[in-house]
Amino acid sequence: MQILTVLSLAIPIVLQVCILALMLWRRLWKRFIWFFAYMLFVLLEAVIQLAVSGNHELYFKVYWSTAPVDVGLTVFALRESFLSIFWPEIRLRWFRWVFWSGMGLAVAYGVWEAWALPPRQAGGLFKVILNLEFGLGIVISVFGLLYAGFIRLFGILEHQRESAIILGFTANASIATFGWLTRSVFGTRFRLFSDLVPAVAYIVAEAIWARDLLRPEWKLPEPTQTLEEMIETMNRSIVILHKYLRREP
Repeated sequence: MQILTVLSLAIPIVLQVCILALMLWRRLWKRFIWFFAYMLFVLLEAVIQLAVSGNHELYFKVYWSTAPVDVGLTVFALRESFLSIFWPEIRLRWFRWVFWSGMGLAVAYGVWEAWALPPRQAGGLFKVILNLEFGLGIVISVFGLLYAGFIRLFGILEHQRESAIILGFTANASIATFGWLTRSVFGTRFRLFSDLVPAVAYIVAEAIWARDLLRPEWKLPEPTQTLEEMIETMNRSIVILHKYLRREP
């Protein structure tokens, strides 16, 4: 168990260093300042957790004391990528209505699930924390689904980096909920599995971010004609179309 704990902390540290280095190399840290701050924080958090991993009680004190900052930076990083794509659309009333309705339903489902199927063999503060983690995971998962739906609806093409960031958080939250569900249904029977699922989920998220940063960003091809040339080409096409339509059958 101790070896698995160390590996679950060491592997993310390696990936976090790679992600930060790639962001600096591609000069993306200013563009995604909150995501960069998030990665710096979780790197420091993981190093401290690895240093105290031999002390079970101290490890969990560090884990839960840093969790609020982790959550706050996650929210800001998600908001940053979302607004960079949908800043014009948030002025639309129906857009805000759909978004906040989706968020409201996610919160309502998380509350209902925590009430109807609470974690077995967990009580007190630990039970509350697990319920909050599950609720946050549901909200982030729905956020990712709404983002993907809006991207398709508006036909937005230039969103590679933003989508990778949100996809990573969404994958992490979605996979991690299986650990909560396992704990809720089976209690501590499959404790090893339920404890490792969040670590695996986060490694998947980091793999998504690293893979995207290794690739150059796709951009729409620059037009080969000036605006005047495009207008002239369009006018010629319209003249040809008029001649065609006026032909006798």
